[in-house]
Amino acid sequence: MLRKSNLSEQAYRLLAERIIGGRYPAGTRLTEEVLAAEFGISRTPLREALRRLTAEGLIEPLPKRGLRVVSPSPEEIAELFDCRSRIEPQLLREALPHIPTSELRELRRRIETGGPEESLAVDEAMHRLIAEHCGNRFFREIALNLLKRSAPYRTLRNCTIPETPRSERIGLLDAMIAGDAETAAELLIRHFRFAETDP
Repeated sequence: MLRKSNLSEQAYRLLAERIIGGRYPAGTRLTEEVLAAEFGISRTPLREALRRLTAEGLIEPLPKRGLRVVSPSPEEIAELFDCRSRIEPQLLREALPHIPTSELRELRRRIETGGPEESLAVDEAMHRLIAEHCGNRFFREIALNLLKRSAPYRTLRNCTIPETPRSERIGLLDAMIAGDAETAAELLIRHFRFAETDP
């Protein structure tokens, strides 16, 4: 049940969190009726939240059947991760000196002790740290939007071959903790290239 104020924003944040976190994986069907009943709100604020998620590319309409979490084509996936591989490594180089090592160590601890869902949550947090400490508000906005757009595929990859992305994330975090920006950037590029070619 959502609070009575700013219902559309709350619904948007909760839905985005569920998509990014994997609770609603790619292809999941969403209906206004079910969501409105679950959240305890009318359809008007819910529709605004769904419009925002549609505009951001996280969900798409189904003819006469509600909406679903996007299931990107192989071509879209390749283009998306190619875009991220060109932008985010440079942001990492600029951001790394400003990211608290304590936060990176905590992410490292979480990924060592958690399962696939925690690995995905750590990935989300790690990429957010890079965006938030890059020092440029416009690049931050671009990076965070690309991270959202990647969410359905990241969830699928994490569930089908969990050990591969987990080991990649551990190696990347180790390089970041060591303050080795160049190695971290190279590992990040490799991480994106693996994501492009996974089935």
